[in-house]
Amino acid sequence: MNRRQFINRSAALLAIGSIAGQNACSTTSARRIGIQLYSVRNDLPVDFEGTLRKISEMGYSSVETYGLNEDKFFNYTMKDFRALISDMGMSISGTHAGSRILPEDTNEPEWDYWKKLAETLKTVDAGWAVQAGFPGAGTIDDLQRIADHFNRVGEVCRRGGVKFAYHNHHRELGKIDDVVILEYLIKNTNPETVFFQLDMGHVVRGGGDCLRLLREYPTRIPLWHASDYNAETVQYTDIGKGNVPYAEMFGLPKSGGLEVLTVEQETLEDIFGSLQANFDYLKQFRWTRM
Repeated sequence: MNRRQFINRSAALLAIGSIAGQNACSTTSARRIGIQLYSVRNDLPVDFEGTLRKISEMGYSSVETYGLNEDKFFNYTMKDFRALISDMGMSISGTHAGSRILPEDTNEPEWDYWKKLAETLKTVDAGWAVQAGFPGAGTIDDLQRIADHFNRVGEVCRRGGVKFAYHNHHRELGKIDDVVILEYLIKNTNPETVFFQLDMGHVVRGGGDCLRLLREYPTRIPLWHASDYNAETVQYTDIGKGNVPYAEMFGLPKSGGLEVLTVEQETLEDIFGSLQANFDYLKQFRWTRM
């Protein structure tokens, strides 16, 4: 091999190495694992930017906000907040929301609330408005009023250019007149405008079956809240240490219709340690790197 051949070959190897390195970085940064910022609700008021930077450095690629006050998250307008986290390599997937107006008392301010929320989310390219809870329901009639309410909210959001979903807690796995509350809402809402964000730890705590729900309603559950619950210790725990069958769930065809994966950590003892452990556990699944 002469000098020119050696130089050319070395340059080619360096180029290949550079491309491989870029691909490795791209794969890492492309992981589609988001976080519900309620997980760090105790840390954001103390060091807002520092907390977000820690989350970004762990590898999280998107955030879901909560408790919006008109157009503000803490002291930031949503546009300013998007600019802040964009510089950290993250985007906004959506927000947890809810006007707290009872469905039976619904009037124009309720629909104005959702219209304004949709407008706000649209301006920051956040696709999801997620209702996080509803007033207590004791009868099937109550559930039907809630379903009708969700149908109208879903239509308002659709017209505003975003999608509407409902986030469950454990009580929605209970029954009214031998009907599972969550499944009643799934079956009695418009499949084109009302979707569901299944919180896996809450499902297990409520005695539900995550796999069965994903198999039976794949097109209705595009959002997963990744959490975990240990039925033996009766406690929430880090993802992968409880009874949520994540390996089987990610093994479903197209991962059961999953579009947005968002971590919500229920324990707070070592929140950043838990969030890192959650990310490291979830990154093993092929879906997170697609």
